[in-house]
Amino acid sequence: MTHVHAFLAVDRLLQDLTKCKEPFEGKVILLGGDFCQVLKVILRGSRTLTVASSLKKHALWLKFQKLYRTKNMRALESERDFGAWLLDIGEKKSVSTIQLPLQCYPSIQHPIHQLNSDIDFSSVTPQELKDRAVLTVNNERFMEINNKVLEFMPGNETVYKAVDMIMSEDPQDQLTFPEEFKNSLTPTGLPPYELKLKIG
Repeated sequence: MTHVHAFLAVDRLLQDLTKCKEPFEGKVILLGGDFCQVLKVILRGSRTLTVASSLKKHALWLKFQKLYRTKNMRALESERDFGAWLLDIGEKKSVSTIQLPLQCYPSIQHPIHQLNSDIDFSSVTPQELKDRAVLTVNNERFMEINNKVLEFMPGNETVYKAVDMIMSEDPQDQLTFPEEFKNSLTPTGLPPYELKLKIG
């Protein structure tokens, strides 16, 4: 979603160029979009700043004539129910607890089989896997899927465990961050505490 400052910059530029004080120099400005979509991301911004970045929260919004689309012409007939469900969520017509459709709950096995259905894991080669990837929202989920894929592959599994230490002379720090906590961390760019590998 475009930040309100972008609209204000265009508005002031047109007014400066023409010496006209009408919003957008009296020009017809057509905006399209859906305010149910994701808000503008404000770096280290609070909820108040994020909401204030929307054009709808500015006095300029009162100058616009609103036209509402009643039918999504691009949606397939089979997707109408799903579209209506999303609209209800966006307009807060849904109940407080949102029940996602079953297809939104695939098992871990599902993406593995879907992406690698043409691979025989008993004789897989690195060339067959080099152009495939599974993207996840966090490292924990990635490692879970990665370990499942590893189970399909032939060969003996080797487990390497990290050594985590707190570099501090204060013994209290050792109690503050117990071994179990340090081992549970999966920081970006570093392997997990327990790394499982197979040759190939």
